[in-house]
Amino acid sequence: MYKENMFLKKFRRLLLMFLSLETAVLILISGFPLVSFSQVVSEISTSYYKTADYIAKVDTIVNIKLNVNSEFEQFEVKGSDFYYDIRPNITLSTKISFSYKFISLGIGFKPKFIPGNNDNDLQGKTRTLSFGLNIMTKHLMQELNFGFVTGFYLHNTADYPPISDWTKGEDPYIQFPDLKVALLRGSTGYKFNENFSLKSISSKTEIQLKSCGSFMPFVTYDYFEIDNKSKDTAQTTSQKSYNLDLVGSIGYMYTLVLKSKFYISAGLIPGFGLQHTKLLTRLQEEDVTTKMNDPVFRMHEKLGIGYNTRRIFTGAELSMVQSTHKQGNTSVQDKAKRTYFQVFVGYRFNAPKILKRETDAVKTLAPTPIQKLLK
Repeated sequence: MYKENMFLKKFRRLLLMFLSLETAVLILISGFPLVSFSQVVSEISTSYYKTADYIAKVDTIVNIKLNVNSEFEQFEVKGSDFYYDIRPNITLSTKISFSYKFISLGIGFKPKFIPGNNDNDLQGKTRTLSFGLNIMTKHLMQELNFGFVTGFYLHNTADYPPISDWTKGEDPYIQFPDLKVALLRGSTGYKFNENFSLKSISSKTEIQLKSCGSFMPFVTYDYFEIDNKSKDTAQTTSQKSYNLDLVGSIGYMYTLVLKSKFYISAGLIPGFGLQHTKLLTRLQEEDVTTKMNDPVFRMHEKLGIGYNTRRIFTGAELSMVQSTHKQGNTSVQDKAKRTYFQVFVGYRFNAPKILKRETDAVKTLAPTPIQKLLK
């Protein structure tokens, strides 16, 4: 009992921290007034109701969603006389997420039982793990994700001598087994049209009943570290970069509802911002530090189809993110790609009493503006 209480206290503190962050970022970037909305009924028997005939809320039921996806980090480095396409050895990943009322939690990993995910001599070994937190209110969206990946290979190995006679499927790729990427990714968005349900295509705590769309401004902030230091004693030099992206964007998202239960969703979100990079170059004689501030352009495209009922939901989604920036005054251009295709299935079940009690307790402890947002 003692351990359980300690866990619940930590959970409350963590949740309050993220909620406070959401409010602070909103005030800072938008100046939009805080909007309260109707009290959500807590009992399962009355938790399914319509909002302006556009949205049916099912947020007092716990959602569990399992998806198989192709989400991974991919890097491209291009110069006047070279091009590198660096990828991890991942074919498909799995993510399990839980959603209740305004909050969603998820964990992603690389299951080896999926064909193509096994470590091998051709592409090397890849280790990856990710965690996500998503908080949504009537108008606001706050996402935070943390992950790390170790082990990459050069996808266009055939372009580089002295292995010009390289044969795909037979010869091993050039590998970077000690290349590590750690990232913390966040996003804060504001939905203008309250009849458009972002939850219906993300946390699944709502159902879109009629076709609707909305403009949405976003601020995204990504911090990631890339380190190629090897355990091999033959390596004499290495580099580690610390990168911070701050991008503002505005896009449009739309959901087309077919016969109330089927939907097609699409979104296009272009953005522009800055990337600050601190590059540490480790030499035998000394370490050299270089700092750069470069403009970055980002494009995010989303497309999804699904079937969403009160108890069961399923569907497929495609999400693509491309970021491009130049390295200082050089001709080198870096590109980062995130291609995310997922097929998911989910089920909603009655929330346990302890979850209801603790969620209500968190809202009670939260500052008044946050309590209004979470009603």
